[in-house]
Amino acid sequence: MRAPALPYRQLNSLATWFLGAAAFAAGAVLLLSSGPSAAELRSVAGEVLITSVGIAVLVNLAGRRRDRQELTEAIGLRHDVEQSGLLAVGADYLDLLDWDHHLARTRTLDVSCAWSTTWRGAHREELLRLVRRPGAKVRFFLADHTDPACVTALGARFHPVYTEHDVRAKVQEAVADCVRLAGTAPAGAVEIWACPGFRASTIYRMDEALVVTQYHAQPDRQSVPCHAYRPGSPLHAFYERELAAIRDASKQIFP
Repeated sequence: MRAPALPYRQLNSLATWFLGAAAFAAGAVLLLSSGPSAAELRSVAGEVLITSVGIAVLVNLAGRRRDRQELTEAIGLRHDVEQSGLLAVGADYLDLLDWDHHLARTRTLDVSCAWSTTWRGAHREELLRLVRRPGAKVRFFLADHTDPACVTALGARFHPVYTEHDVRAKVQEAVADCVRLAGTAPAGAVEIWACPGFRASTIYRMDEALVVTQYHAQPDRQSVPCHAYRPGSPLHAFYERELAAIRDASKQIFP
């Protein structure tokens, strides 16, 4: 995880004040050293130096208030991010956060997806460890491949990458893989649910983070917006309610 950096505004302020203070001190020394017998040049130079630096500092400070980064802080974006519970945002959900770290600290995992083949493959070893963990509960809410309307909707969404036949096969493969995963775990540790409802996103809920990846309407493969939230935040609570609604609309098909 990257160490937090100093805000652009703070770095800019420090540089401005250090340079201003140094120049002011130099000008003050010149003025104080200009007695009755001192050269007129040193006195004039000191006055000009102090005046010019003072003007430069004022202009710099006034101009920076129009700076975009300072304006972003001024309108409270940082406060909004804190209040929302946002942990991360990006366009690659596989690198959005340290999945293995979060899965290693999780006992309850909910995944609402169409099939999520890539994610399951990328984290297979950690999923195997998770389902064997004492008291663990993993629930997969997959698309209902027996529901014609669901298959048609997903076929239209993923066209032309996948046809309706492909969609049905992908979901069936996901069900079979989740059953294989359940075969390595205590009875009841893994549940598989089929949901016929419309999907606008994939949701992964772990104990310490909830990740949402959006679907897209473009015809080819695209990076999509993804974001993660901490428990107890308003947006985390919103997606928990979404998961509850998905469960209510689903039927359990395993065990």
